[in-house]
Amino acid sequence: MVYKYGEKIRVYNHYTDKRRLLKVKTLCDLFNDMAELHTFEQGVDVATINRKGLTWMLRRIHLFVPDMPRREDRVLFETWNPPCEGLLVPRIYKVSDWNDEANRVYAGGISGQSASTGRLRAFAGTDWMLVNLESRRPERPLETMLPLAGHYKEELPFGPSLFERKEQKGGLDFGEASWKGVLQVQAHYRDIDFNGHVTQSVYIQWMLDAHADSFMENHDLLEMEVVYAHELKPGSRVEVWLREEPAGAESLRTVSYAIRSLDGSILHAWGRAKYRPAGESGAHLANSGNVR
Repeated sequence: MVYKYGEKIRVYNHYTDKRRLLKVKTLCDLFNDMAELHTFEQGVDVATINRKGLTWMLRRIHLFVPDMPRREDRVLFETWNPPCEGLLVPRIYKVSDWNDEANRVYAGGISGQSASTGRLRAFAGTDWMLVNLESRRPERPLETMLPLAGHYKEELPFGPSLFERKEQKGGLDFGEASWKGVLQVQAHYRDIDFNGHVTQSVYIQWMLDAHADSFMENHDLLEMEVVYAHELKPGSRVEVWLREEPAGAESLRTVSYAIRSLDGSILHAWGRAKYRPAGESGAHLANSGNVR
């Protein structure tokens, strides 16, 4: 059984931005690719569960980037499932440098039971749900999935949620003067995934697009958490709201985001991110002591 899936990835030029860093959206798209390939090996891929009247929906992603891969890096993308939690099916992603140990772990196949030892570059925790295609309501994980989750275990330096408890449920106060609607966007055909709605990485790209170019050139993403609430269909128009906090400890900048309907009645997704000055090391994430 394939409890952990991994692939060697070459960071091509078109994967990267003007500073030759892997784009955040591309990183998340590659996570999705790994999840799709892993679920196929597990027998719970989209096509299979569609025949049962179900599909996968992402509820939350919490991303950490100690050292974003760069153009022409060879890195190992891995993914596995911790134990299921109620309606949630967690999935972890890990990106590390490809090395001789990775060759041994994945020798002759795509599944490895040993931990890779390459330098940690990025990692993420996600929460997925099975959703009924007709009712659009969540359903409990399939019985066949339960023994697949939690079999492989590896400690990664996950930190706590960036949101307070009420914020985790969408309790954001847009009456605060620091919140500003800064960008209106429309969902196009290119933004739509297999479920017929805007894919998760597009929301993240819209959040990043809300910043001035000068901000993105002078800051590197260190950590980002996004919660997804309401689907967006093709042709939908929404507004990206942003709230920037003053520079905090270690010169970190904290920014909150929200994607709302134009009339403000629907909160489609919200996020929070921490940025460090461009070029500053984020290696301390790999030694933070918080594990999952």
